[in-house]
Amino acid sequence: MTWTYTTSGDVTAVGGVPLLNLTAEYRCVWDSQQLFLAVETSAVKVYAGAKADSEPLFRYEYTRSPGGDVPGAHIQIHGHRDALTYVMTRSGTATRRGQRRAGRAAQGTGVPRMSDLHFPVGGSRFRPSLEDVLDMLVRELGVDHEPGWRDALATGRERWRRMQIRAVVRDAPGEAIAVLEKLGYEVRMRDGLEEPEDNLSRLRDL
Repeated sequence: MTWTYTTSGDVTAVGGVPLLNLTAEYRCVWDSQQLFLAVETSAVKVYAGAKADSEPLFRYEYTRSPGGDVPGAHIQIHGHRDALTYVMTRSGTATRRGQRRAGRAAQGTGVPRMSDLHFPVGGSRFRPSLEDVLDMLVRELGVDHEPGWRDALATGRERWRRMQIRAVVRDAPGEAIAVLEKLGYEVRMRDGLEEPEDNLSRLRDL
């Protein structure tokens, strides 16, 4: 059984004038233990203009069981440089980055460039590893590589993710305890110790 949630398109405006259209689609299934809903696929797409009737500027996608050499979670940039530059010239000035961009444009000292855009990729704990970047260079661009590169990068990626799991547990130990108890473990705080608070800055910041 699957469940699908799809938005028809949310229009974002600057100064009341439509600038972008965002659509989101999530397809969920039961997880392997039939206890929780798991995202099977997701796609969040951003289009230029008020309607989602053309190729998006960019999209964030996730596939729980990816096939071939496409990573399970990835960003794809569709928009041409000119399309992204146009959107940036129309962007608002309610944020510091928007104000700096508008100031450079007004002074004639800088036309917005694609490098001005910064895409979030998981924050401090879930950011891509060096192995992810090296993997992309081999799969997408066919750079020279040694035999056994897949296993070498997979081993490094596993080591990195295990380190990050430990860090995430320190950020929200209560969540880790709840999962462990559902798996049958008994977890208790040693006598004389105080329960640590969640590290909200790590959980909330980009």
